[in-house]
Amino acid sequence: MVNMQLMMFLLVAVGFLVRKKNIIGETGRKDMVNFCLYVTLPFNIFHSFQMEWEWSMLKSFAQVLFLATGYCILSIIMSCIFYRKAEPDKRKPLRYGTIVSNGGFLGNPVIEGIYGTNGLFYASVFMLPVRIVMWSVGTSCFMKEKSESLVKKVLTHPCIVAFMDACDRLGLFVMIAGMSFPVSVENTISGISSCNTPLSMMLVGMMLAEMNPKGILDGTMVLYTIVRLILIPAILFGLTALLPIPALLRGITVIIAGMPAPVTTALLSAKYHGNEGYATGMIFVTTILSLFTLPVWCWLLG
Repeated sequence: MVNMQLMMFLLVAVGFLVRKKNIIGETGRKDMVNFCLYVTLPFNIFHSFQMEWEWSMLKSFAQVLFLATGYCILSIIMSCIFYRKAEPDKRKPLRYGTIVSNGGFLGNPVIEGIYGTNGLFYASVFMLPVRIVMWSVGTSCFMKEKSESLVKKVLTHPCIVAFMDACDRLGLFVMIAGMSFPVSVENTISGISSCNTPLSMMLVGMMLAEMNPKGILDGTMVLYTIVRLILIPAILFGLTALLPIPALLRGITVIIAGMPAPVTTALLSAKYHGNEGYATGMIFVTTILSLFTLPVWCWLLG
């Protein structure tokens, strides 16, 4: 676990230096984010389903969906309880960043490093309901519309179609159907998938290099950091200890819940008139501190 976290930290440091030295510029970094989101991450998700399906896995499959649904409900409740006194333009990213964690972009490589391919498979299943909430309830935090218009917007958001109809469903179908590919195709899928961890971690470092931490630390930021990295995973840590579930599923739930703010917090803030600078600060602070809190959660999980 220590070696894995050190590797993650070093990859972030490499990305940070690459961006600071301007080896890769801002445009190149944005292109690499798109490459990661639309190429390596989908291949990584699809590859996680490349295992032999056994109907005995159906119970764990259902348990993961139950845990993911519980996590979504808890995070939505937390987003409504806190930040009521925050400024409106800050409240938008704060609520969104509480509902949504960086469980897909950053969570996949971390969980794969801890639990291997088996863990990555269940993490991909876990993210099915999380992505629905991310692009529906999460996006609604930035919108001020009448209820009918709001529902129409979030339900027709292109990211729902892109994510739900592509990697997850296709990978799940291929696994259950027992389909196999030629060795050349399997090696291609595996090779691109293996790029996801180093690329995504270095991109996190590049993003951190572009962020200005000056003036972002206030009481609300401290509160958000505690809620995002400590409170939500702590509640799930306690609740899952009472449930008769495998340690693997409990670990995936707590680790995804303890992930930092997602990059989409800043992107949606820019699009829907939230405080983009503050959203960037949320990503900066929680990503840096998660390098220390995630190993603690992993140690507590055993």
